[in-house]
Amino acid sequence: MARTTPKKPLRNGYTTGTCAAAAAKGAVLTLLGHSPKEVSISLPLGETVTIPLHKRWSKNGMPHCTVIKDGGDDPDVTHGAVIGACIKTIPAKAKRGSGSLPVIIKGGTGVGLVTKSGLPVKTGEAAINPIPRKMIRRSIREAFAQDISSVNSLKGVEVTLFVPEGKELARKTFNPRLGIIGGISILGTTGIVKPFSHQAYRETICCGLDIAKAARARETVLSTGGMSERFARRQFPRLKEEAFIQMGDYVGYSLNQTFKKGFRHTTIAAFMGKLSKIAAGSTYTHARSFPLDIELLVSLGKGLNLPGNLLQKISRSITTRGILAILLKHKAYELIDALCKQAVKSLYLMVQNKGTILLVLYSFDGKVLWYGGKEGKRAGIA
Repeated sequence: MARTTPKKPLRNGYTTGTCAAAAAKGAVLTLLGHSPKEVSISLPLGETVTIPLHKRWSKNGMPHCTVIKDGGDDPDVTHGAVIGACIKTIPAKAKRGSGSLPVIIKGGTGVGLVTKSGLPVKTGEAAINPIPRKMIRRSIREAFAQDISSVNSLKGVEVTLFVPEGKELARKTFNPRLGIIGGISILGTTGIVKPFSHQAYRETICCGLDIAKAARARETVLSTGGMSERFARRQFPRLKEEAFIQMGDYVGYSLNQTFKKGFRHTTIAAFMGKLSKIAAGSTYTHARSFPLDIELLVSLGKGLNLPGNLLQKISRSITTRGILAILLKHKAYELIDALCKQAVKSLYLMVQNKGTILLVLYSFDGKVLWYGGKEGKRAGIA
C-alpha cells in the first residue's frame, strides 16, 4: 500500500491593519530610543502576535518604520507589500492630564481615499477601517506607556500610514469600483488572514451592497465575473453603476446579504458554467469545490425526451462551453429553458423564497439566451 504524505497545515497571515499597527508601534519605539527587531500586537479577539519589523529610520526628526505584509498561505495581492508608518509628535504647552493620548491617523502614499458613501469610513478620509484604527491607536499608546514622561509632554500624536506600491496594488483589487482611489485599504476585523477563507472577497461584496444602498439603488445585479457584468450593464442601462456587483463564486452569500441589507429585487447574471452549478444546488461555484455536474444536464434532457445521440454528445463533453455549443447547434432550447428554471428554484431555496430574483444567461458573445424568474422565461432564446 502506498504511503500518503500528510498535508502540511496552511499558514495564517496578518491583515494590512495588523501590519500598520506594528509599523506604528515600531516607529514610536524608535522615537523613544529603542531598536526593536519585532513588536507585539494585540488583536481584536484578545490574541497577541509578534510581527517582525522591516526597516526603521528617522527623517526630519520623524521616525519611520515599515513591515513586510505576510499573508500566510492566502492568495492575497498585498502579500509581500511594504506597509509603513511615520510618527509626528504634537508638543503640549502644559503638562497633559491623565486621559488617553490623542492619536490622529492619516493616509499617505499608497493608502486609498474614500470617494463614495456607504463604506465604514466617511468620504474624503483615508481608507483605513474602524478596527485597524483602534489597533493602531492601542499599539501607539502601548509603546508610549514604556515612557510615561514623554507622554505627559505631548498634546497628541499624528501617524501617517504609507504603502509605497499601494497605487499599483490597488489596480488588482476592487478598490476602484468601490470608489477608493489612489491606493489600497487598511483592512481587517480579526487581524488574522486565514488561508483561502475568502474573507476579503466577501467583505468587498458587502461594501458594494452598502455603496449601492447609499446611492439609493433600488435593485442589484449580481454577476459571476467581469464579462457577465459588462453584458449586464449593456442590457440594463437604466440602472445606476453602483447597482452592479461582482459576486464571483459567492452566490448564496451574495443573495442573502442582498436581501439582508434591504434590497427586494436582484438579477443574477451568469454564463453556462456557473449557472449549471447553481441549478445543481451549489451556493459556492468554484470548480475546486463544485465540479461540473453533467449528469444533471443529461437527467433534464431525458425528462424532455431529447434524442439519445444528443444526450451522448452532452455526456462526453468536458466543458460547459462545449455543451452550450452542442445545445445551440441542435437547437435544444428546451434543455436550456429547463436548466435555467431549475437554477431559479435553487436561487430561491438559498434565501428561503425571499425577495424577487431574476436570472439572465448569456452566451459567450453576449447574447441573452434566457431571462426570467419564478414565473418562467421573460425573454426568448436569442
